[in-house]
Amino acid sequence: MPKRTTHSYSSEDAPADGEKKLFVYYCSACGAHVLITDVLLSRLPRRKTDNAFVLDRGRYLNKLNVSQAGKQLLKRGESMVERQFRMSCPGCELLVCYRAEEDPATAKYLYILDKALNQGAAEANPKDAPVPPCIRQVDGNRVQIAVEVEDRAARPAVTRVNADDVRVAVTAPNVGGVANTELLEFMGLVLGLRLTQIELQRGWSVKSKLLMVDDLTPREVYEKLVSAIT
Repeated sequence: MPKRTTHSYSSEDAPADGEKKLFVYYCSACGAHVLITDVLLSRLPRRKTDNAFVLDRGRYLNKLNVSQAGKQLLKRGESMVERQFRMSCPGCELLVCYRAEEDPATAKYLYILDKALNQGAAEANPKDAPVPPCIRQVDGNRVQIAVEVEDRAARPAVTRVNADDVRVAVTAPNVGGVANTELLEFMGLVLGLRLTQIELQRGWSVKSKLLMVDDLTPREVYEKLVSAIT
């Protein structure tokens, strides 16, 4: 995973803070301060692809408190590839915005994800937060969950839900399939599902797994996981 470093930046052409009313935006999931700007997000245009707010950095003040979340390549149409340099909440690592250029100083636009931020400090209510990309619908009604397994823990638990993965602790060592069995049984309890409704697949590393879930929506999965965090 890419190294995350918290940073702040603003447009050189932005007016001084005292000249206009400022709006402070917070992470919808954890309430951490993310953005200060001089425009209401509701007044900004939106992208057709993902409904993100489009903030012109040369026109509006934009002071960010975010963590770098790496580059993502997305296929658009038959021959188009979009590059997104993503940024996440410094508190809970929820994906909140992205830019098209690698260098933040040269980025003309900032794309703020729909429902990722709000103007009041959030009450950490998962019903108000967007579902992170680590939980997504695939193959019809199936939901895929990217899981990072922490083995040899004191007890099984969901310890984190962010943009990249759901971290789950298990007591068994991650060898011989014992941890996988414990993970399946524990996640079945958390999600309220039978073992026949969930399937575990290989991920991209020794600790990563893909959990396939039937009969729940991504929103239902997210809310159950957040409620189980300890």
